[in-house]
Amino acid sequence: MFLFSALIKYSETSLLIDEEFHIDKDVPIIVMGDFTVDVKRNDKEFGFMKEHFDLNMVPTNYPSTLVNSYIDSTFTGNISPELLNYACYFSYHRPILHRIIAYPRTIEEF
Repeated sequence: MFLFSALIKYSETSLLIDEEFHIDKDVPIIVMGDFTVDVKRNDKEFGFMKEHFDLNMVPTNYPSTLVNSYIDSTFTGNISPELLNYACYFSYHRPILHRIIAYPRTIEEF
């Protein structure tokens, strides 16, 4: 529910609740975390992120755990982070490092 309530204001799904609702489709969004579902084996599980929030999964080229599972995922909208490898010697998880380069939208923001 927390995820849904945080993202609903950027989704056309909110129009089902209130037709007058203003949707800001230009907001850059990154949702990342340990979803505890192996993406490589259950990619259908994440269809709701695309369907309801128009967020795309950013593919990783390496597993996020020591048992070669892909349970950590990143979903984005209006932004394209670069995913980098990070060597962590003290954790079961291999952290996903994101490089985000922000550019101003207009010349006034520069």
